[in-house]
Amino acid sequence: MPLTIRGVNATVRWGYYPAAVLRAWTVTRPADGPTVLAATVVSHDAFRLSQQPLALVATHATGAWRWPIHELQMVDGALTARLGPREVLRVPIRST
Repeated sequence: MPLTIRGVNATVRWGYYPAAVLRAWTVTRPADGPTVLAATVVSHDAFRLSQQPLALVATHATGAWRWPIHELQMVDGALTARLGPREVLRVPIRST
């Protein structure tokens, strides 16, 4: 059974640099086969998108998810990519 995660905002990063700002993204992990990203690109830097390694970063309430990007295509403002395994990044919760 495939797993699908949808979101509103995400970025493609080259190290600490933003390479693309995404809206309306979907990550699908089928039962067999690679994990795939489909997204709408709001803005991008062509040079940074051509560099390696790239990663998809999507923040959520307690941190962020990060997927390494193995292959990427962008056509007419639509981005698709083949992703590696997801990493969970935790942000410490500060008490006041």
